[in-house]
Amino acid sequence: MTRASEIRTGRRRFIGGGARVAAGLSVLAVLNGCSRKPPPAIGGAVPKVRARTVPKDKRGTPGQLRLGIVRSGAPDAPALTDVESMLVHARLVAVDPRNGHVFGDLASEVERPEPTTLRFTIDSGARFHVQGSDQPRPVTAEAVKASFERRAAEGVPLFSQVVEKIEAQDNRHVVLRLRAPFALLFELLGGVSANVTSDATYAGLNERVGAGPFVPSAREGALLRLSANPLLKGDDAPRLSQISVVGAALERDLDLAFAKGDIDIRRHTDEPGVLIGSGREGRMLVRRPAARMRGLGLSLVGKKDGRDVRFVAAFQDPRVRRALSLSIDRNALRQADNAFTSGPVGPAHAADAIAAKDLEAHALYQYKPQEAAELLRAAGHEGLAFAVVHPDIPAMLPLVKAVGESLTLGGFAPRMQSMPFAAWQTTLAAGDFEATLVELTNLDTPDLGLRLHQSGGLDGRFSPWGYSNPVYDAAVLDALRQFDPAERATKSREAQRLLLDDVPAMLPIYAPGESISIAMGITGYTADAYDFNIGYLARDWAISGQ
Repeated sequence: MTRASEIRTGRRRFIGGGARVAAGLSVLAVLNGCSRKPPPAIGGAVPKVRARTVPKDKRGTPGQLRLGIVRSGAPDAPALTDVESMLVHARLVAVDPRNGHVFGDLASEVERPEPTTLRFTIDSGARFHVQGSDQPRPVTAEAVKASFERRAAEGVPLFSQVVEKIEAQDNRHVVLRLRAPFALLFELLGGVSANVTSDATYAGLNERVGAGPFVPSAREGALLRLSANPLLKGDDAPRLSQISVVGAALERDLDLAFAKGDIDIRRHTDEPGVLIGSGREGRMLVRRPAARMRGLGLSLVGKKDGRDVRFVAAFQDPRVRRALSLSIDRNALRQADNAFTSGPVGPAHAADAIAAKDLEAHALYQYKPQEAAELLRAAGHEGLAFAVVHPDIPAMLPLVKAVGESLTLGGFAPRMQSMPFAAWQTTLAAGDFEATLVELTNLDTPDLGLRLHQSGGLDGRFSPWGYSNPVYDAAVLDALRQFDPAERATKSREAQRLLLDDVPAMLPIYAPGESISIAMGITGYTADAYDFNIGYLARDWAISGQ
């Protein structure tokens, strides 16, 4: 099982590398935007930190669960993969991507005494894992401060760019002084890069001691055993007694391991893997949206970043862009690819995404080729010819063929042009195309989907589409000033509706799906919660009959 961010780099990444780089740059881009004479009331209210809730469904008994991951054999590889790290370490808070609610992990409360100052109260019962015969060490504000300062020294953007100063006021209160309001603060505080660790290390493992629900107990080659943290009692205690993390060299090895019954949960990376996993009797298959998006990008202007580029002036007319959108049969394309309806922010970020039923009812998402042809005719561009470039990747070919045929039925004359991947990537990064079919990968945070359509694009320099809407830009900036993820999500949806009404220059087609095979009898595993499922809800996992 691997996180979305751990999928191996390859040609199918499309512009994933750009999205990942932009994810780092987004810290500066958002901070710069938020620091331009903000109004007196900035950042909105801080969220309520919710207490852990016990699931009503208590089926299953404590047992042993086996996970599978691709484990790097490189000598400089981290001692723990991200999945293992999320199970072993605790963080101040965790955010449920389905609704934006913030839950306390090590923190029980958060206050905002000043506009850009947050004060976290540490749970008085929090303890680091016990090593040998040592006594349990409390997780203090000073320990949190030291952990975060280590991250800042390592160059982690959250602590080197967002947080200006970290203070331990007393044993139970840690203060983060920010450079500016930052909408992703709580999500990032709930991520691997914000693990709270002590200055000690685990015996036989080059990893700092954490305070999470599971404790590394034994390393046997590529196998790591994690035992339930004995310091956690009652509702806080994990229902599993042990998790065995099985390492493999290849993704396909894990598909086969699931089919043979050697692991219990497998996140497949392709449809052949899903088929292999079907060999396991009683398997439950769960499909969820991936943190990716496929769309049709349009170049509206002939100069970007000070350079002359290819473009189609007719695309500046919203009627032409609307005709293009009405020509795309999204429903048929989704069904052919087991995909999900997507707006500018993909459905993997459910709190921020516009609901599928609302998108499918939107005028822009209707399949009306006849109306598209009439719009094009009314705009004076009947039979508009343009090139649609795409990377020479087999996985794209069905979409390329279907989109080309759809646009032709809508009255356009597209020329579908394949390009070597490297050349296509350079073309896209420069915005030097007439139109392009694109897959965006590594959309790990919801801000990327918003900023992709801003005048400054992902990195704040220029839009690859040449699209500009100051009203939309302001709405995004307002969303990215919010501290509360739920409030940001509300404003994010409002901004997306503005964009759709204006007809964007990158038309979302769908979000590809991904599949997870789950063995019979497993309860509490909540696939649509993504990392929140691993980093926070893992205490509720159980296996019946053990």
